[in-house]
Amino acid sequence: MNQQTSSLSINLEEIINILAEIRYLPTNTLHKIIFCSILRAGLSLYPAKTQHISELNKLIQTIPISYRGFVTGKLYLKALKLIKEFKRTVEDRYRATLLKEANLQYIQDYLKRNLGKVDKVAVLDCASIPEIVTFATKFKSLNRHPTILAETFINPIGVTRFLTQQLKIFNQRTALSGYAQLLKETLNAEQSYKTPLIDLTVHKHGVSLEEFLKSLKIQTLFKTIKDLTGLDSILITHDHGYDIAANDHGLYIIHGYKGECPINFSKIALFLAIS
Repeated sequence: MNQQTSSLSINLEEIINILAEIRYLPTNTLHKIIFCSILRAGLSLYPAKTQHISELNKLIQTIPISYRGFVTGKLYLKALKLIKEFKRTVEDRYRATLLKEANLQYIQDYLKRNLGKVDKVAVLDCASIPEIVTFATKFKSLNRHPTILAETFINPIGVTRFLTQQLKIFNQRTALSGYAQLLKETLNAEQSYKTPLIDLTVHKHGVSLEEFLKSLKIQTLFKTIKDLTGLDSILITHDHGYDIAANDHGLYIIHGYKGECPINFSKIALFLAIS
């Protein structure tokens, strides 16, 4: 196991523990708090311009005033630690292709060893760390047991095809539905689910952070996964995340961004197990 990816999961668990006291908030509000905290941490490590900071502050103003302290306090500090750890993990996108965590065969073996079996599998195209942390926190509010696994899938180019092209060796369709099927068979699951919702929102509404968050419908997506799960166990994962990039016009959402940007999460996919 890569020590850095293991540290990532520890940092994420610490963030979820901090969020425990507000886990009963509406999903949209909780997600925005997590999103803004991570973005603030990313901007503090990036040569951000005044308009970038202003855009973030405008988003923070839409969070209920009694919860804004999370964005500037202990949640922000944990997010800062998370991003620094993440940058060390995938800072060299070319070396990353050689990491065992970029190999689906390794990931399959890891999941077999560490999970063995789950009842359901959900693959969320382009989900990213804010969404996975939100889902983990909300499941915790339902007295379920969320665990972010210590291993991650590294996607060095941050696009779906890096994963799906590897499905050929498993005789699966080279599409995310094939990945969902592979995970279902690997973990002896009864059902698999795949949704393109987040990816479609990134491509259609990513030009504006405010529009992206409004259009994401994270509360609806969580309800879909919660209803799918019922009282069963489930593995929730994704093919890559998304990036938050900056230019002279402001901040925007994209995936597979090749330059330096405040948030570069398209290179990583987490595994969230709910029991």
